Amino acid sequence: MAVAAPAERKSNHRRVFQAAATVGVLTSLTKIAAAVKVAVTARYFGAGDELDAFLIAFLLPGFFVDTVAGTFTPSLVPELIRAREAGTEHRVASTALAMVLGAMLPLTLVLMVAARWLVPLLGSSFPPGKVDLTVVLLLSMIAWLPLGACSATWRAVLNAHGRVALAAVVQMGAPLLAMAFLFLGGARWGVYVLCAAVLAGSALEFAVLGFAVRRLGYPLPPRWHGWSGEALAVRGQYLPLLGGTLIVSGCGLVDQAVAGSLGTGSVSALSYASKFAAVLIAIGGTGMATAVLPEFSRLVTLGRWTDLRRALRMHVGVALAVMVPLTLAFIVWSGWVVRVTFQRGEFGPAEALLVTGIQRYSLLLVPFAVVLFIAQRLATAMSATGLILRAGVVAMVVNIAGDFLLPRWLGVSGVALASFIGHAVYLAVLLSLLHAKEPRLFRR
Repeated sequence: MAVAAPAERKSNHRRVFQAAATVGVLTSLTKIAAAVKVAVTARYFGAGDELDAFLIAFLLPGFFVDTVAGTFTPSLVPELIRAREAGTEHRVASTALAMVLGAMLPLTLVLMVAARWLVPLLGSSFPPGKVDLTVVLLLSMIAWLPLGACSATWRAVLNAHGRVALAAVVQMGAPLLAMAFLFLGGARWGVYVLCAAVLAGSALEFAVLGFAVRRLGYPLPPRWHGWSGEALAVRGQYLPLLGGTLIVSGCGLVDQAVAGSLGTGSVSALSYASKFAAVLIAIGGTGMATAVLPEFSRLVTLGRWTDLRRALRMHVGVALAVMVPLTLAFIVWSGWVVRVTFQRGEFGPAEALLVTGIQRYSLLLVPFAVVLFIAQRLATAMSATGLILRAGVVAMVVNIAGDFLLPRWLGVSGVALASFIGHAVYLAVLLSLLHAKEPRLFRR
């Protein structure tokens, strides 16, 4: 088995860390922009009925874009890297686009038809007028789904070519547009401006990524080339990863639904409390996960398990060394962060106290989520996405059980604590399954 020379390993690690830093910084800037957007949103809407309606309306389209489309990006990257060696990457990309659109368009139609029945399930405490508003808001964002499918495929193409910066920076469009729309029309048009910002941001991402992919010489229209070996490989990677992601993301739907049953403002409070955890996960998890996938895929293809083990330990160690102190600092200063960020306008001291308590529990999951991202990319590189699905089933059971038990004693904070426990169990089970599949990765 070939082992890389020390100089080559250092060069590879440096390249991965540079890519991780680039994506981490840009993604964290996007999350910070989103957090600022939330602060601006709090000024206009507080934690009331209009924002509750928007957040539940946003939940289902966001769920499908993040899972059905977003999961496609890491599934496709390893196959594109292999296809470049064979000169078939253009065919793989156009087939992959046809594949993900073939999954997303039927879901779009189902969501349009079933919105009237789904919304009362997610907002069980909503009165009829609030349900009607939520349905209208959901349907106004429905075009986001096919646009997101295209963007996810084109993001994979750019990542496979090392163009990680553009794929990350374009995501800043949605929160920046939301703030602009709120300042320009928030008082007049109310919560509808948030829906307009979602659509404008997805259209911007679609246009920019499509243009960049076309500049690389790839065809933009989807084209089905049949179930070739490459298409079967993409499907084999995608379906188990999609299943695992759907299960874990489905826990987020349950989280929101349980919060929706706890009274007015509970959904909004949970949303506010999760924002800074999302920023920290973006800094340590999203950037590292994006950067390590091509490197892990290359080492697995070459059978260089010793180098892969070293790379895995180094990346996890660096991620934890950065994230644990940051997480602890945010937990300690959580109250001050919430007051400075949100407490103004319709968001008063009572809301700040509620969000602070929930936020401390939300922040607990950050280190676990960061390492989980890296472990998921390792499983993807090893063509072992079925392990992600199996671990996800266990995590789902634990998370949902916590959602229904813990709020009895902790209120909305119990929902955040259940999410933390679910992530911790997910990581432990996935690492155990990876160890059973390939013990060489965990030798000392």
